[in-house]
Amino acid sequence: MNNVKDLKPYITSRRPLWHTAEAIRRGHITIAFVGGSITEPGDAKRWADKVADWFVARYPGLIVDVENAAKGATGSLSSILYVDDSVIPYKPDLIFVESAVNDGEQAWGACREGVVRKLLEGTESDIVVTYTYSQAMYDDFLAGTLPRTICDWEELADHYSLTSVFMSRYTFDLVMSGFLKWEEWLPDGLHPADAGSRFYAEPVCALLEEEIANAKPQTYEIPAPLHADNWGKTYRFPLEKIERRGAWRLVHERRIPTVEHILFTASMTSSLFLKFEGRGFVLRKMENLFHAAYQYRIDGGEWVKKNAPLPAWSLNATDWVRAMEPVTGLEDGEHTLEIQPIFAPDGRGSTFELTDIAIIR
Repeated sequence: MNNVKDLKPYITSRRPLWHTAEAIRRGHITIAFVGGSITEPGDAKRWADKVADWFVARYPGLIVDVENAAKGATGSLSSILYVDDSVIPYKPDLIFVESAVNDGEQAWGACREGVVRKLLEGTESDIVVTYTYSQAMYDDFLAGTLPRTICDWEELADHYSLTSVFMSRYTFDLVMSGFLKWEEWLPDGLHPADAGSRFYAEPVCALLEEEIANAKPQTYEIPAPLHADNWGKTYRFPLEKIERRGAWRLVHERRIPTVEHILFTASMTSSLFLKFEGRGFVLRKMENLFHAAYQYRIDGGEWVKKNAPLPAWSLNATDWVRAMEPVTGLEDGEHTLEIQPIFAPDGRGSTFELTDIAIIR
């Protein structure tokens, strides 16, 4: 790819890409992607596709397998649920994690670290953290600083010796230098067009070109957690083991890669009940204007209503799986949880579709 400036300042290399180099020598590489809509598969125009294309072109005859588990409008609160099923079993040699944009300014440090530890403990992979762009980052980038969401990820990357690539900073600088028009990069303000995706991929491919050629084996031990309460042991509670009270049905979901089943009801008098061992939970559900809100109570206590405001883009969404704000701080041990759908004050429907409950251990 043609570059107009030095790419090294946009790459922080912390550990050799030894597993990637070994896979190339074997002639078969599996690449996985974790992230949001900027990374998710679909139209073959995302930066993830450009990176996979680089491997195909750079190493003729190499068998390239791609496991792209990224899903629009999701961050670490969702990937903590799906990496166990959608990434780790495929034994990737190289994993790219892109979560800073959808994680936003909320640190969720323990959750993010849980994602990292799951990937490190469950695979023998090279892990590269990548940073894409959202408009909320503009003022920080213009001032030459990094937004909090990237700073928090960099703290983890440094602690676990994970290489990081500042794709967003690189492309932002191209725009500021007059080399690239904003609308060529982000026509809708967030998602890169074909040209923008190619520029996102440039520093990643520069990293690969440099590191693969010089990769050497290195002993690595997973360090002690940065956050004592990290979510590395978080697991999905089986939906089929939840007690259904009222009118429910369990539906096998075939449209959304990271969702296996959905517990569905349209009855506001129905509820769910489960017992779990842990210190908190995260609930994921389908969301749009026609979906109900819900309330929950723990250990038979007071009901707590949850109705997070919907962003404008999601009002007519058809497949948005939303991770709700986690419930944490419970005493580690056995608890009961009841969930009941309720009408959302600003909603228009009674559909309630639960996709996951993650138990925080």
